[in-house]
Amino acid sequence: MERVPPYRRGGGEKVCPVSLLVKDGYSHGGMRQIDTPGSTDLPSTQGLTTFAIVSRHHSFSSAAEELEVGQSAVSHAIRQLERWFGCALFDRDHRGIRLTEEGRILADGVGAGLARVHQAVRDVQNLHDLATEVVTISVSTATASHWLIPRLARFKVGHPEIDVRCVTTDSDRNFDTSTVDLFVPVGRARWPGCQRWPLMEETVYPVCSPEYAASLGPTPWSLGVLMGAELLTLQERHRSRMRWSEWFKALGAGAPDGTGVGVTNDYTVLLHAAMEGQGVGLGWHHLVHDLVQQGRLVRPVVESVTTAEPMWLNAPPGRALTSATEVLRDWLLTAD
Repeated sequence: MERVPPYRRGGGEKVCPVSLLVKDGYSHGGMRQIDTPGSTDLPSTQGLTTFAIVSRHHSFSSAAEELEVGQSAVSHAIRQLERWFGCALFDRDHRGIRLTEEGRILADGVGAGLARVHQAVRDVQNLHDLATEVVTISVSTATASHWLIPRLARFKVGHPEIDVRCVTTDSDRNFDTSTVDLFVPVGRARWPGCQRWPLMEETVYPVCSPEYAASLGPTPWSLGVLMGAELLTLQERHRSRMRWSEWFKALGAGAPDGTGVGVTNDYTVLLHAAMEGQGVGLGWHHLVHDLVQQGRLVRPVVESVTTAEPMWLNAPPGRALTSATEVLRDWLLTAD
Protein backbone atom coordinates (compact mmCIF):
# COMPACT_ATOMS: atom_id res chain seq x y z
CA MET A 1 0.00 0.00 0.00
CA GLU A 2 1.33 3.42 -0.90
CA ARG A 3 2.15 5.47 2.18
CA VAL A 4 0.43 8.87 2.32
CA PRO A 5 2.75 11.56 3.70
CA PRO A 6 1.56 13.56 6.70
CA TYR A 7 0.03 16.95 6.14
CA ARG A 8 2.49 19.78 6.72
CA ARG A 9 2.18 23.49 7.25
CA GLY A 10 4.54 25.84 5.50
CA GLY A 11 7.93 25.46 7.14
CA GLY A 12 7.63 21.69 7.51
CA GLU A 13 5.63 21.42 10.73
CA LYS A 14 3.53 18.27 10.81
CA VAL A 15 -0.17 18.81 11.29
CA CYS A 16 -2.72 16.38 12.60
CA PRO A 17 -4.90 15.29 9.63
CA VAL A 18 -8.02 15.42 11.84
CA SER A 19 -7.87 19.23 11.99
CA LEU A 20 -7.52 19.53 8.23
CA LEU A 21 -10.31 17.01 7.69
CA VAL A 22 -12.70 19.26 9.58
CA LYS A 23 -11.67 22.38 7.63
CA ASP A 24 -11.85 20.50 4.32
CA GLY A 25 -15.33 19.28 5.20
CA TYR A 26 -16.72 22.79 5.04
CA SER A 27 -17.71 23.94 1.58
CA HIS A 28 -19.12 27.36 0.68
CA GLY A 29 -20.04 28.13 4.29
CA GLY A 30 -21.82 24.82 4.86
CA MET A 31 -20.95 21.49 6.40
CA ARG A 32 -20.48 18.37 4.31
CA GLN A 33 -21.55 15.27 6.20
CA ILE A 34 -18.67 12.90 6.94
CA ASP A 35 -19.91 9.56 8.20
CA THR A 36 -17.83 7.17 10.25
CA PRO A 37 -17.21 4.17 7.97
CA GLY A 38 -18.95 1.00 9.06
CA SER A 39 -20.73 2.65 11.97
CA THR A 40 -24.34 3.76 12.26
CA ASP A 41 -24.32 4.49 16.00
CA LEU A 42 -21.98 7.48 15.86
CA PRO A 43 -22.58 11.03 14.60
CA SER A 44 -20.24 12.53 12.02
CA THR A 45 -16.56 12.89 12.91
CA GLN A 46 -16.69 16.44 11.59
CA GLY A 47 -19.64 17.33 13.78
CA LEU A 48 -17.97 15.93 16.89
CA THR A 49 -14.70 17.76 16.19
CA THR A 50 -16.55 21.01 15.51
CA PHE A 51 -18.41 20.52 18.80
CA ALA A 52 -15.08 20.01 20.62
CA ILE A 53 -13.73 23.28 19.22
CA VAL A 54 -16.89 25.21 20.16
CA SER A 55 -16.87 23.76 23.69
CA ARG A 56 -13.19 24.64 24.09
CA HIS A 57 -13.80 28.28 23.12
CA HIS A 58 -17.30 28.58 24.63
CA SER A 59 -18.05 30.56 21.47
CA PHE A 60 -19.40 29.86 17.99
CA SER A 61 -17.59 32.89 16.55
CA SER A 62 -14.18 31.90 17.96
CA ALA A 63 -14.65 28.35 16.67
CA ALA A 64 -15.55 29.72 13.24
CA GLU A 65 -12.40 31.86 13.32
CA GLU A 66 -10.25 28.81 14.09
CA LEU A 67 -11.93 26.74 11.35
CA GLU A 68 -11.82 29.69 8.90
CA VAL A 69 -15.53 29.42 8.06
CA GLY A 70 -18.60 31.51 8.71
CA GLN A 71 -20.31 31.38 12.09
CA SER A 72 -23.50 30.13 10.42
CA ALA A 73 -21.65 27.01 9.24
CA VAL A 74 -20.56 26.21 12.79
CA SER A 75 -24.06 26.87 14.16
CA HIS A 76 -25.51 24.57 11.51
CA ALA A 77 -23.04 21.81 12.42
CA ILE A 78 -24.00 22.03 16.10
CA ARG A 79 -27.72 21.98 15.26
CA GLN A 80 -27.17 18.83 13.18
CA LEU A 81 -25.39 17.22 16.11
CA GLU A 82 -28.16 18.22 18.53
CA ARG A 83 -30.77 16.75 16.18
CA TRP A 84 -28.78 13.52 16.06
CA PHE A 85 -28.75 13.29 19.88
CA GLY A 86 -32.26 14.63 20.28
CA CYS A 87 -31.23 17.11 22.97
CA ALA A 88 -29.57 20.48 23.39
CA LEU A 89 -25.81 20.44 23.91
CA PHE A 90 -25.58 24.18 24.65
CA ASP A 91 -27.79 26.62 26.53
CA ARG A 92 -28.00 29.85 24.57
CA ASP A 93 -28.91 33.28 25.93
CA HIS A 94 -27.86 36.93 25.61
CA ARG A 95 -24.70 36.25 27.65
CA GLY A 96 -23.44 33.58 25.27
CA ILE A 97 -23.45 29.79 25.32
CA ARG A 98 -22.93 27.23 28.09
CA LEU A 99 -22.69 23.47 27.94
CA THR A 100 -25.73 21.54 29.12
CA GLU A 101 -25.25 18.44 31.27
CA GLU A 102 -25.38 16.33 28.12
CA GLY A 103 -22.91 18.70 26.48
CA ARG A 104 -20.44 18.43 29.36
CA ILE A 105 -20.52 14.63 29.19
CA LEU A 106 -19.93 14.71 25.44
CA ALA A 107 -17.20 17.38 25.69
CA ASP A 108 -15.24 15.33 28.23
CA GLY A 109 -15.41 12.20 26.10
CA VAL A 110 -14.72 13.84 22.73
CA GLY A 111 -11.89 15.95 24.14
CA ALA A 112 -10.13 12.90 25.60
CA GLY A 113 -10.71 10.93 22.41
CA LEU A 114 -9.33 13.61 20.12
CA ALA A 115 -6.29 14.04 22.37
CA ARG A 116 -5.58 10.31 21.92
CA VAL A 117 -6.04 10.64 18.15
CA HIS A 118 -3.59 13.56 18.01
CA GLN A 119 -1.08 11.60 20.10
CA ALA A 120 -1.45 8.52 17.89
CA VAL A 121 -0.87 10.62 14.75
CA ARG A 122 2.31 12.07 16.24
CA ASP A 123 3.47 8.62 17.32
CA VAL A 124 3.03 7.27 13.78
CA GLN A 125 4.81 10.30 12.31
CA ASN A 126 7.66 9.88 14.74
CA LEU A 127 8.14 6.24 13.72
CA HIS A 128 9.51 7.54 10.42
CA ASP A 129 12.05 9.80 12.09
CA LEU A 130 14.34 6.79 12.65
CA ALA A 131 16.00 7.06 16.08
CA THR A 132 15.01 10.68 16.65
CA GLU A 133 12.26 11.44 19.17
CA VAL A 134 10.32 14.62 18.45
CA VAL A 135 9.05 17.05 21.10
CA THR A 136 7.04 20.12 20.07
CA ILE A 137 6.97 23.13 22.40
CA SER A 138 5.05 26.38 21.93
CA VAL A 139 6.26 29.69 23.36
CA SER A 140 5.96 33.37 22.48
CA THR A 141 8.26 34.83 19.83
CA ALA A 142 10.18 36.78 22.47
CA THR A 143 10.58 33.74 24.72
CA ALA A 144 11.81 31.70 21.76
CA SER A 145 14.30 34.38 20.64
CA HIS A 146 15.68 35.49 24.01
CA TRP A 147 15.32 32.43 26.26
CA LEU A 148 14.54 29.07 24.65
CA ILE A 149 16.62 29.02 21.44
CA PRO A 150 19.86 30.22 23.13
CA ARG A 151 19.54 27.28 25.56
CA LEU A 152 18.51 24.53 23.15
CA ALA A 153 22.06 24.17 21.76
CA ARG A 154 23.18 22.98 25.20
CA PHE A 155 20.21 20.62 25.43
CA LYS A 156 21.03 19.15 22.01
CA VAL A 157 24.61 18.39 23.07
CA GLY A 158 23.37 16.27 25.97
CA HIS A 159 20.38 14.78 24.13
CA PRO A 160 21.14 14.40 20.42
CA GLU A 161 18.40 11.77 20.08
CA ILE A 162 15.66 14.35 20.83
CA ASP A 163 14.49 16.75 18.12
CA VAL A 164 12.91 19.83 19.75
CA ARG A 165 10.57 21.72 17.46
CA CYS A 166 9.66 25.23 18.56
CA VAL A 167 6.31 26.71 17.50
CA THR A 168 5.72 30.39 18.31
CA THR A 169 2.46 32.10 19.15
CA ASP A 170 1.91 35.55 20.63
CA SER A 171 -1.68 35.05 21.76
CA ASP A 172 -3.45 32.46 23.88
CA ARG A 173 -6.66 32.99 21.92
CA ASN A 174 -7.67 30.01 19.76
CA PHE A 175 -4.57 28.10 20.85
CA ASP A 176 -5.10 24.33 20.47
CA THR A 177 -3.07 22.61 23.18
CA SER A 178 -3.45 19.20 21.52
CA THR A 179 -1.04 20.21 18.72
CA VAL A 180 2.00 20.44 21.04
CA ASP A 181 3.70 18.47 23.80
CA LEU A 182 4.62 21.43 26.03
CA PHE A 183 3.74 25.12 26.05
CA VAL A 184 4.37 28.31 27.99
CA PRO A 185 1.23 30.49 27.90
CA VAL A 186 1.55 34.11 26.80
CA GLY A 187 -0.81 35.37 29.51
CA ARG A 188 -1.81 34.48 33.04
CA ALA A 189 -5.01 32.56 32.31
CA ARG A 190 -5.40 29.09 33.81
CA TRP A 191 -5.66 26.13 31.46
CA PRO A 192 -8.20 23.67 32.97
CA GLY A 193 -7.07 20.07 32.99
CA CYS A 194 -3.51 20.82 31.89
CA GLN A 195 -0.50 19.56 33.80
CA ARG A 196 1.79 22.43 34.79
CA TRP A 197 5.08 23.11 36.55
CA PRO A 198 6.53 26.45 37.77
CA LEU A 199 9.20 27.34 35.23
CA MET A 200 10.56 30.58 36.68
CA GLU A 201 9.55 33.61 38.72
CA GLU A 202 8.01 36.53 36.87
CA THR A 203 10.35 39.41 37.72
CA VAL A 204 9.90 42.69 35.85
CA TYR A 205 12.03 45.85 35.76
CA PRO A 206 12.60 48.81 33.40
CA VAL A 207 15.33 48.61 30.74
CA CYS A 208 16.71 51.03 28.17
CA SER A 209 19.87 51.67 26.17
CA PRO A 210 22.95 53.01 27.99
CA GLU A 211 22.79 56.16 25.83
CA TYR A 212 19.15 56.86 26.70
CA ALA A 213 19.84 56.33 30.40
CA ALA A 214 22.72 58.81 30.30
CA SER A 215 20.60 61.39 28.47
CA LEU A 216 18.28 61.76 31.49
CA GLY A 217 20.97 61.96 34.13
CA PRO A 218 23.08 59.75 36.38
CA THR A 219 21.76 56.28 37.20
CA PRO A 220 20.12 54.89 39.15
CA TRP A 221 17.22 57.25 38.47
CA SER A 222 14.51 58.04 40.95
CA LEU A 223 11.01 56.82 40.12
CA GLY A 224 10.16 60.46 39.42
CA VAL A 225 12.72 60.61 36.62
CA LEU A 226 11.42 57.31 35.25
CA MET A 227 7.88 58.67 35.15
CA GLY A 228 9.10 61.53 32.98
CA ALA A 229 10.83 59.23 30.49
CA GLU A 230 9.37 57.84 27.25
CA LEU A 231 7.65 54.69 28.46
CA LEU A 232 7.39 52.16 25.65
CA THR A 233 4.25 50.03 25.73
CA LEU A 234 2.77 47.19 23.74
CA GLN A 235 -0.29 47.81 21.60
CA GLU A 236 -2.33 44.89 22.92
CA ARG A 237 -5.92 44.09 22.02
CA HIS A 238 -6.01 41.59 24.88
CA ARG A 239 -3.97 42.18 28.02
CA SER A 240 -1.60 39.32 28.73
CA ARG A 241 1.08 40.46 31.18
CA MET A 242 2.04 43.41 33.41
CA ARG A 243 1.66 46.99 32.20
CA TRP A 244 3.37 50.16 33.40
CA SER A 245 0.43 51.21 35.58
CA GLU A 246 0.51 47.84 37.38
CA TRP A 247 4.28 48.00 37.81
CA PHE A 248 4.17 51.44 39.46
CA LYS A 249 1.18 50.40 41.57
CA ALA A 250 3.06 47.33 42.87
CA LEU A 251 5.74 49.72 44.16
CA GLY A 252 3.18 51.97 45.81
CA ALA A 253 3.87 54.77 43.37
CA GLY A 254 1.31 56.74 41.40
CA ALA A 255 1.06 55.82 37.75
CA PRO A 256 2.37 58.40 35.26
CA ASP A 257 -0.01 60.41 33.13
CA GLY A 258 -1.03 58.81 29.86
CA THR A 259 -0.41 55.27 28.68
CA GLY A 260 3.11 55.61 27.29
CA VAL A 261 4.34 55.31 23.74
CA GLY A 262 2.71 52.32 22.04
CA VAL A 263 5.33 51.41 19.48
CA THR A 264 4.36 47.86 18.49
CA ASN A 265 2.31 44.77 19.32
CA ASP A 266 5.47 42.60 19.25
CA TYR A 267 7.56 42.45 22.42
CA THR A 268 10.74 41.58 20.50
CA VAL A 269 10.31 44.78 18.46
CA LEU A 270 9.74 46.76 21.68
CA LEU A 271 13.06 45.48 23.05
CA HIS A 272 14.80 46.58 19.85
CA ALA A 273 13.19 50.03 20.21
CA ALA A 274 14.61 50.22 23.75
CA MET A 275 18.06 49.16 22.53
CA GLU A 276 17.90 51.86 19.83
CA GLY A 277 17.34 54.55 22.46
CA GLN A 278 13.66 55.24 21.80
CA GLY A 279 12.63 54.99 25.45
CA VAL A 280 12.23 52.65 28.41
CA GLY A 281 10.47 49.30 28.23
CA LEU A 282 9.39 46.84 30.87
CA GLY A 283 11.84 43.94 30.88
CA TRP A 284 11.00 40.43 31.98
CA HIS A 285 14.13 39.10 33.68
CA HIS A 286 14.31 35.81 31.78
CA LEU A 287 14.08 37.70 28.47
CA VAL A 288 16.38 40.67 29.10
CA HIS A 289 19.00 39.32 31.53
CA ASP A 290 21.38 38.28 28.74
CA LEU A 291 20.95 41.66 27.00
CA VAL A 292 21.77 43.47 30.24
CA GLN A 293 24.81 41.26 30.77
CA GLN A 294 25.97 42.09 27.23
CA GLY A 295 25.59 45.84 27.90
CA ARG A 296 22.98 46.28 25.16
CA LEU A 297 20.42 47.25 27.81
CA VAL A 298 20.78 48.74 31.28
CA ARG A 299 18.54 48.96 34.32
CA PRO A 300 18.05 52.71 34.94
CA VAL A 301 16.33 52.18 38.32
CA VAL A 302 17.03 49.65 41.09
CA GLU A 303 13.38 48.77 41.66
CA SER A 304 11.89 45.54 40.34
CA VAL A 305 8.60 43.69 40.83
CA THR A 306 8.22 39.95 41.30
CA THR A 307 4.62 38.83 40.89
CA ALA A 308 2.85 36.13 42.86
CA GLU A 309 2.24 34.14 39.69
CA PRO A 310 5.26 32.38 38.15
CA MET A 311 5.74 31.53 34.50
CA TRP A 312 4.28 28.06 33.97
CA LEU A 313 5.36 25.20 31.74
CA ASN A 314 2.24 23.32 30.69
CA ALA A 315 1.38 20.00 29.06
CA PRO A 316 -1.96 19.28 27.34
CA PRO A 317 -4.63 17.37 29.26
CA GLY A 318 -5.71 13.84 28.54
CA ARG A 319 -2.45 12.14 27.64
CA ALA A 320 0.74 10.94 29.29
CA LEU A 321 4.05 12.60 28.54
CA THR A 322 6.45 10.71 26.31
CA SER A 323 9.86 9.87 27.72
CA ALA A 324 11.45 12.51 25.45
CA THR A 325 8.95 15.14 26.65
CA GLU A 326 9.77 14.30 30.26
CA VAL A 327 13.49 14.71 29.55
CA LEU A 328 12.96 18.16 27.98
CA ARG A 329 10.57 19.22 30.77
CA ASP A 330 13.03 18.24 33.51
CA TRP A 331 15.89 19.98 31.71
CA LEU A 332 13.92 23.22 31.23
CA LEU A 333 12.86 23.29 34.88
CA THR A 334 16.51 23.31 35.95
CA ALA A 335 18.03 25.34 33.09
CA ASP A 336 19.86 28.57 33.95
